[in-house]
Amino acid sequence: MKFISFLITLILISILNNFVLSSGTTVGEVTLIVNLNNNNNYPVNGSCGSSIQSTCNNINDAINYFNTIAVNVNTSSTQIIYQQLNLLLDDGTYSIGSTGTINLYQFNITISPLNSGSNKVIINNNNNNNNNNNNSPMFLVKPFNGTVDSIIQNSYILITGIQFLNFKQSIIKVSTNYSFTEIKFESCIINQYNSNNSIIEINLFFEGSLQIPNSHLKINNSQISNIQTDNNTPLIYAINTIVDFYQTPITNVTGIHSIISTSYGEYLNVGLSDFTNVNSLYGIFEVLNTHVSIGDGNFNNIKAANGASFLTFTTSVTQVYSAGIARCNFNGYSGTDGGVFHATNTLTTLETISSSISDCTFSSGSSNSGGAIYSNNIPISIVNCEFGNNSASLSGGYIYISGNSLSLVNVSITKAPLTTTTTTTTNTIVGDGIGDYALYALNSTVNIKNGTFDGKLDSIFCNGSTINADQYTTLQTVYCSQCNVDVSNRQVCNVGGDSTSTSTLGTGTGTGGGISISSSGGGGASQTLTITSTSSTPHTSALSSSSSSGSVHTTVSTITTTGFTSQSNQFSPSFSILIFISLLLILSV
Repeated sequence: MKFISFLITLILISILNNFVLSSGTTVGEVTLIVNLNNNNNYPVNGSCGSSIQSTCNNINDAINYFNTIAVNVNTSSTQIIYQQLNLLLDDGTYSIGSTGTINLYQFNITISPLNSGSNKVIINNNNNNNNNNNNSPMFLVKPFNGTVDSIIQNSYILITGIQFLNFKQSIIKVSTNYSFTEIKFESCIINQYNSNNSIIEINLFFEGSLQIPNSHLKINNSQISNIQTDNNTPLIYAINTIVDFYQTPITNVTGIHSIISTSYGEYLNVGLSDFTNVNSLYGIFEVLNTHVSIGDGNFNNIKAANGASFLTFTTSVTQVYSAGIARCNFNGYSGTDGGVFHATNTLTTLETISSSISDCTFSSGSSNSGGAIYSNNIPISIVNCEFGNNSASLSGGYIYISGNSLSLVNVSITKAPLTTTTTTTTNTIVGDGIGDYALYALNSTVNIKNGTFDGKLDSIFCNGSTINADQYTTLQTVYCSQCNVDVSNRQVCNVGGDSTSTSTLGTGTGTGGGISISSSGGGGASQTLTITSTSSTPHTSALSSSSSSGSVHTTVSTITTTGFTSQSNQFSPSFSILIFISLLLILSV
């Protein structure tokens, strides 16, 4: 019986050991301290950093020493997990050094100040002889000696509380195909970056065919300012990477491709971050085939030379990706197609997954088409939003929709700047007259509920589309060309209708008559109708119509305006130990 109990005990120990290791728990963490002032003597790759007295003289020495002692602590599977390295930097100004790039492939490393909360750990590249065209990053994640990586070789990098100043090269580059890399920047400052390279570059030359992202970039509670690259270089370039960007303001950016350019990354999540004075080629965010969620931000004085100043969102597949924007304020912006938001599906197949914009304000912006929003074959839902002082030189002074659907709920569009904005700029609409209309709809379906279009604006230019506006929507002028337009369930223009007919639509019981519709013009498929509301209760008013073509217009009222968490649960090693002890007690009885 004792032999059986002993045998069971050995089996339990083996199971527990394998569970602890396979759960990713690190064993035997290594902590190394770096101090620039001690000038300690030790051989090349020699022991250093184990105490305040025997510190390493620079970051490279600490990494080189760790490489001589690092061991794989995961003996239960083929996955390689090296023990945690905590690299503590004493206060001082560090340089990249002459020993070149540091490869952190398969590292599990945290780089942070020795003194908790210190803001005096600075890595300054100002004295480095590298010029703007140097392609050597400070840190690299890449398989050694040209070997091919695999899914069992992972890297985990946390950089916290560090200031990066005057960089002319990338802070970190990742070049992998299959291994997983997680990079976190927490409470860092990046200032005075001037380079032809991205400050963070992940999988730029990715050649695999993974179905899921192989990297995860997290930037939180940091600051980025005074940035300049050439127009071909995004500040952050990530392919096949999930990107989380929170509580990190960005100010004073010029001559840049975009702030974040990402493709095939599954998710881009941005929250609680303000962007000010950003002059880019393709906007702050340039996204291809990636879900987008952006919320709770202020965007002031942002410009794009090609695309939208805020988000250029492109998909080359259907029924997969969408963009969501919520609780954001945009003030002073310009782009080419879409002053703030540009969405395009490059396929001819109809996209059915809707992107959404809610609880946002848009003031003082311009574009060629879509002064604030441009969408081509991507359905858009806009809820609880205010627009003011937008313009377009070609079409859609505020919104342009083509080849899909648009839903407007509790949306207000006015000619004047919004009172909550600080800009004093007044935009002047120029062009052939189509740009005068707040909304341009081409081969689309538009549904409007409780919408308000300013009386000083032409409301809708309808081209080959269907417009449905409820009884609570205020419109001024709608131009119809081959369109079906219903206002409060009353058809006011239709494709193929008699262009010279006169009709009365519905009856009204409200005092004072109702909505009088009159139009004039020659025959043909297009007409302009002017709607004047004389009833305080438009939902009970009559529509009197005299029609010769097919176009309608309305005005608006008021609106109200109002990230992402994930959790995972697993049994902890301590819980397993408790079970193990309980079993031993049972066996000993």
